[in-house]
Amino acid sequence: MTKEYGELPGRPDPSELVVEVPAFEDDCPQPEPAPPAAAPELVAATEFARSSHAPPTIRRTQVRAGMWIAGVPIAVLAVIAIVQILQILLQP
Repeated sequence: MTKEYGELPGRPDPSELVVEVPAFEDDCPQPEPAPPAAAPELVAATEFARSSHAPPTIRRTQVRAGMWIAGVPIAVLAVIAIVQILQILLQP
């Protein structure tokens, strides 16, 4: 099997690489406009109210996962410690 590089393929035509994408209207609900900057309390209250109805974020998921990752080994160590203490106390 020989590899001859005497003839390289020609350059592609740029017009062949163009892809037409049809435009579409964005029908996603738009967030409410921010209140005027002169009312920082209103801005904070609006953001708090907007985020309170949101689905759980990655932070809440990370906290839950962290509790499992840290809680299970700590619980196992606590059980082992209790068993060892009981063995020491119950030895004749």
